[in-house]
Amino acid sequence: MQYREEHQIEFSECDENQHLKLPSMVDLLMQVSEHQLDKGGAGTDDLMAQGKGWVVTQYHFDIKRLPKTLEKVTLTTEASGYNKFFEYRDFGIEDEKGNQLVKVTSQWVLFDLKKRKMVPSDPELMKQFNVPLLAKMPRFPRLRAQKTYDKKRQYRVRYDDLDTNHHLTNSHYFNWFIDMLGRDFLKNHMVENIDIKFDREVQYGEMPYSCLTLTNDNNEIVSYHAIEDEEGNEKTVCKLKWRKI
Repeated sequence: MQYREEHQIEFSECDENQHLKLPSMVDLLMQVSEHQLDKGGAGTDDLMAQGKGWVVTQYHFDIKRLPKTLEKVTLTTEASGYNKFFEYRDFGIEDEKGNQLVKVTSQWVLFDLKKRKMVPSDPELMKQFNVPLLAKMPRFPRLRAQKTYDKKRQYRVRYDDLDTNHHLTNSHYFNWFIDMLGRDFLKNHMVENIDIKFDREVQYGEMPYSCLTLTNDNNEIVSYHAIEDEEGNEKTVCKLKWRKI
């Protein structure tokens, strides 16, 4: 069942071009799913009481355009299916006329907060939300880390970067990715597609590296990103496809 909420895009959620920032967009989508889960007794507080949490492992975004400051939009979300270990959730952003601006598919797991590991899906919980059991696993674009990256910058995970699962919140990764690209590029380009895969947690006090390689082959502008720990081990990989504004 699809859940919908209206929202007005605020100045604080936008960049200097008055486009919705990527971290703000992710936060809004997480907010609308949290509201749906809360109503069904499967929100953050409900799961924390069981020692569990929702953790995203992969996203795919298709972006027709990013909404602008003071634009009124509708945020949508729907649990689209599950299997033994994974849950799948779709998101969307629509304009006032019902045109889809952003479409997102995502893969999630239930996470044991004490043991720090995934646990099997809960069939009773899935029935509660009328989520279908899937015979086949949905496919996401395959992401692999680059052998080398052109730029690296070190960051520190602060207390305010954490979510209720006690690790780096997924929207904050985009702050580190975007920061690597620079103002001149960002003022003149708009993201079209995003693929991101979270392999390992990033926790408080760690000092990981944000890695970037930017390519422009046959007028296809793509930035390849990764988050690596101090030993060079990959924790997250991401691919952004851009177009000129």
